[in-house]
Amino acid sequence: MRRLPDLQRELFRAIAGSSAPAGSAPVLDEIQGNARLSSAERLAVYARMYRARLVDVLTEDYPRVATILGGDTFGVVAYAYIDAHPSTQPSLRWFGARFAEFLDQAPPDGVPAFLGDLARLEWARLAVFDAPDAPLLEIDALRRIPPDEWTALRLRLVPAVVTLEASWPVHEIWQAVETTLPSDTISLGATHLRVWRQGDQVFQASMDAAERIAFAAVVAGDTFADLCERLASVVSAEEAPVTAGSLTLRWLEDGVLPALPDR
Repeated sequence: MRRLPDLQRELFRAIAGSSAPAGSAPVLDEIQGNARLSSAERLAVYARMYRARLVDVLTEDYPRVATILGGDTFGVVAYAYIDAHPSTQPSLRWFGARFAEFLDQAPPDGVPAFLGDLARLEWARLAVFDAPDAPLLEIDALRRIPPDEWTALRLRLVPAVVTLEASWPVHEIWQAVETTLPSDTISLGATHLRVWRQGDQVFQASMDAAERIAFAAVVAGDTFADLCERLASVVSAEEAPVTAGSLTLRWLEDGVLPALPDR
């Protein structure tokens, strides 16, 4: 008699395999057939249900990619992804982590070239939505900072904000899918996005060179003085503090700056 852990592993391998369980699967000896279904057919029911659930997960995580591909094509792509990247985590939350990469490496015939970048945006939005909350910085806290201490100030970022670099204007494509399928006239163009959550809503916006530089300075843990010095590469030295201040206010309004540590 097989040990229960061994039987469970065999059953999982048979259900989660890349195709319907073969008639020779060892675990079939432990499954009783009936007049309606043989042991192999009964096992196949669970295998189909398992794979269908994984397709549902990808549809939920990548709704706009699914819309562009259409149900039948998305199903074919999803099943191919399941075979290439079987689920290995206890939580299905991470199952689609390599879907964008998969779309880049094995794109279906005739699909838009921007599909991988669009998938990366959808995954970033999901990551931001799931990120933990943090107490937010308030304008009054900034007003209380003495002028001579601003140079040493180090801003931080909440967990619910990420940046994304894409080869296509995927934020525009993402928005367009709500009303109509994107046209063939969409042009290739480097795009830098900030993706963040405010309350229970997720937003994205393109970042110009100044914001990218300032954002990178915050991520690096630079002081406000260092941030201004970095900005001087794209604006004049006189404009750098003003630009830094404007960006700080924008981030504060968007809710991406956490409360300052107790002084």
